Amino acid sequence: MEQKKTSGKSPIKIEQLDVGYEFPPSSYELEPLVIAKYLEAVGRPSEQNSPAPEFVPPMAIAAYTMNAVAESFALPPGSIHASQELEFLKLVPVGTTIDCHGRVAQKVNRGQLHLLVIELEALNQDRERVLSGQATLVVPN
Repeated sequence: MEQKKTSGKSPIKIEQLDVGYEFPPSSYELEPLVIAKYLEAVGRPSEQNSPAPEFVPPMAIAAYTMNAVAESFALPPGSIHASQELEFLKLVPVGTTIDCHGRVAQKVNRGQLHLLVIELEALNQDRERVLSGQATLVVPN
């Protein structure tokens, strides 16, 4: 998988994240080998005689988008990915490059925990939105 990082900065700490903070975007080229590795990782290895998939599995797009955001900040031990709501808006052909974005939508302190809601978005190479959603993380102080 070819990933083009737009920032070489070290991960930001959770305490530094404020509502509205935008994570550095990342781009991924979803080439056939990347998709084959994703399918194998989720228990759907391709068979020798089966044709290569024409479209990227939607959850692969979600995984790469979450990965782009997660690489931008340091999660302390004990953090939990509590929920996610995703909307897949368009089929993405294999070979497409997607741009992944994330933004802190909400941050709530609950005693020894932070609830962090992150808005997620992925755009195809034509700048069309292919994924929209949010993920909620529970992070210890």
